[in-house]
Amino acid sequence: MINKLIAKKRHNSSGVNHDPRERLDAQITPGSQGAATVLESNPDFHRARLQDMMAPRTPTQQPAAQSAGKRSVLIGPGVEFDGSLENCDEVVIEGNVRATITAAHLLVKAAGTFSGSADVEKAEIEGDYEGTLTARSQLQIHQTGRVTGDINYVRLEIASGGILTGKISECTEEEHKQIHEPSPTQPEEGGTAPEEIHPDVKESMQ
Repeated sequence: MINKLIAKKRHNSSGVNHDPRERLDAQITPGSQGAATVLESNPDFHRARLQDMMAPRTPTQQPAAQSAGKRSVLIGPGVEFDGSLENCDEVVIEGNVRATITAAHLLVKAAGTFSGSADVEKAEIEGDYEGTLTARSQLQIHQTGRVTGDINYVRLEIASGGILTGKISECTEEEHKQIHEPSPTQPEEGGTAPEEIHPDVKESMQ
């Protein structure tokens, strides 16, 4: 069908080669009746349509997919929480929390307060923290942060104005691994208290 259309184009009686799109504009005026019929019966329409279909198209960029399965918890302003949070990737506190937390990243915002215990890789404190804290990688106390309690850390950063009080312990990464890894069971030593020998057996041995 396309070959026939092109052949008609070549046998144009006027002998003038017009651009297909210009001819379409000339034949179609706003408000004209039967515009769809004129387009479909015009060989240039099908040719222009074929060229448009064959033109390379730029693929639309898709938004980067967020990492699936990320376990994040946000406790918003004015929210009170009392309980425990375990195996979280990130915990953000803007409310009042009394809990036991295990997470990769703990962030207590300036409006947040926390009391309890936390075992995390990294802790960022902008608000109030009171209790036991183990930061196995890094502890950051920002200008508005106040931390008090039993604190264990590997690396510590305190901004001007930040407060840290209580029992403070600095540990190496190896020490933290030894603390959190169960020690292998020791085999029972031999040669404990000798077993009693039955009197009959004892007489036969003499």
